[in-house]
Amino acid sequence: MDPRLAQLLQKTSLYGTLAMYYEHIDPEKHIFFYKKHIENEMQLVQLYWSLHPTMRSQTWEEYPS
Repeated sequence: MDPRLAQLLQKTSLYGTLAMYYEHIDPEKHIFFYKKHIENEMQLVQLYWSLHPTMRSQTWEEYPS
């Protein structure tokens, strides 16, 4: 796996977990971590598609199992 992809996966997961943790404890922290989660998630998707451009045009039936 590409190290940049691995790092973004880690960050996205961490921020998502922290956002869920703070959801009912501290709304400001929840919003802060949720925004970080979304930012990293968008970067993750963009990087993924830049590394796998041919998969973008495939149909679900063509994806490897």
